[in-house]
Amino acid sequence: MPDPADSRFFRALQVACKGVDGLGDECRAAIDTAAETGDPLDMREARLCLDALDDGVRDAILHRTHQAMATDLSAIWDMMGTAPGRQRPN
Repeated sequence: MPDPADSRFFRALQVACKGVDGLGDECRAAIDTAAETGDPLDMREARLCLDALDDGVRDAILHRTHQAMATDLSAIWDMMGTAPGRQRPN
């Protein structure tokens, strides 16, 4: 079972890649596959494709991804110790 943070990362990455020039069809497909399957090997392949991108393109995509994750209040709330379903407050 994939880590929820990994799943959120690849879904945010997938959205951040929309409309980005210089990404390439192979890299875009690898990211889409990783976001859809959550398979560790697919995630690894997507990460390798991302790492191979031009520094400027990769940095812009990761900036957008980080911004989306950092401002996703539902994800932040889910990770809090007092979130519904938790047995203890921390």
